[in-house]
Amino acid sequence: MPEPRHGRRAALSLLAAGTALAALPRGSAQARPLEQVLSTKKLRVGINPTLPPFGVFNDRNQIDGFDADIARELARLLKAELEIVQVGSPDRVPFVQSDRVDLVMGSITRTVDRALVIDFTMPLHSQSMVVLAREGTAVPLSKPADLNNKDVKLVQVRGTTGIPWIQANAPQAQVTLLDNYPDVFRALAQGRADALVDVYESVAIPMKNQPNVRWRVLDEVLATMWTGIGVQKGNSTLRDAVNVALFDMHSRGFVNAAWEKWFGGPMRTPVPLNPMF
Repeated sequence: MPEPRHGRRAALSLLAAGTALAALPRGSAQARPLEQVLSTKKLRVGINPTLPPFGVFNDRNQIDGFDADIARELARLLKAELEIVQVGSPDRVPFVQSDRVDLVMGSITRTVDRALVIDFTMPLHSQSMVVLAREGTAVPLSKPADLNNKDVKLVQVRGTTGIPWIQANAPQAQVTLLDNYPDVFRALAQGRADALVDVYESVAIPMKNQPNVRWRVLDEVLATMWTGIGVQKGNSTLRDAVNVALFDMHSRGFVNAAWEKWFGGPMRTPVPLNPMF
C-alpha cells in the first residue's frame, strides 16, 4: 500500500532532525539564545582565574579581575544576573560548545581554527605575542629564531596561541605542555624550561610575581592579535546583543578604564572604535 502522505512527512522530519543532530560537534549542546538569557535573567560567563589580571581569586575566594568587570557590566546591560563559571585555557572552546557557558573569556584570541567551531564578538582587547625568557639559559636567546634549537626547552599552556607559532617557527625546540600558567611559571622559575611564547598581556603580572627570577622579554613582537568573547557557533542573537553592548562599553571608555585598573596602564594597541561589527 502507498505510504500515507502524513507518514512520509513525519519520516522526512525525523530524517532531517537526525541529520542536524549528526552535524553538531561531538559533545555539543544547543546554545541558549538571547531570548532564553533574557527570560531566565541569567548570563553564564566562563572566566579563567589562573590568568591574572584577566582572572584572579580575590580575598573572598571569588573570581575577580578584568574579565569579571567586563562580564558584570555585560550582565547589567543585558538585565541578567551574572553566573561566573571557572574555566581553564584548554576548557574555553569545549565549555561554550557544550553549552556549559553562554560566553567565554579568558583572553581567547580570535584564530581561524577557533572561528571554525565557535563564533566571536567584536574585539574586546588587543594582544602582543612575545618571547619571555629567563636570563642565563644554556642556549643564548636574543631573537625569536634562536628558539629553533633542539637544546632549547619551551613550556606552554595547552590550547594557547603560542603553540602554533612554535610548530611553524621553532619545530626543533623541546616543548612541555602544562594545564595552567602558575605551573608554567613555576617550571620557568625552577629552571626546568628556558622560555615561553605567549601574549605579553597574559604574562606581565605572573612575571612580576616571580621577583627572584631575572626575566627578559625579547624586543621583537611576533604578532598583534585581537581577543573577542566566544559564543557558541550560530548563536547570532546573543552574539549581536553582546556586540552592541561591547560597542557601548568601548564608546564610553568602560573597557579602557577597566584595563587601566587591572594592568596599571593603557592597552599597547587600543581597540579602534568601529560600529561595523
